[in-house]
Amino acid sequence: MTAKAMTTGKCRRENPRVDRQAALMVTKLQYPMTNLEAKPAVTKNLAENGLCFTSEHLYEPGSILQLSVDLKGWQHYLSNIIAILDAGTASRPLTAIAEVVWAQHFEDEGTYDIGVRFKDIYEDDLRAFKKYLEKLFKHS
Repeated sequence: MTAKAMTTGKCRRENPRVDRQAALMVTKLQYPMTNLEAKPAVTKNLAENGLCFTSEHLYEPGSILQLSVDLKGWQHYLSNIIAILDAGTASRPLTAIAEVVWAQHFEDEGTYDIGVRFKDIYEDDLRAFKKYLEKLFKHS
């Protein structure tokens, strides 16, 4: 497997990772915002400050992305009682704005591994996500 890596130089890991595959949609945020298209990808691992995903599309280090992660079960850790009772909230994806920190191209597969750091995420969602990760760490 041949791989080429690109980085912003800021890829020191601050938090432990847990391997978890989940579908996600990735939208590159750029000006003008008239041609925003969400593209499918799959997570490889998660941490409380970011994640790694595999994509057929290259996202350059420094790019700002909107992520919508279909992560089953994270919603159960929301503290809002309405969120627990509402069926729509109970199945909604985790959404965040993230910055690409590194990208690695796997020529043999024609895919890219992309490492991102969360830049903006709802506070209650982040708390719920951290609790979800704690559970995963205990069971891994």
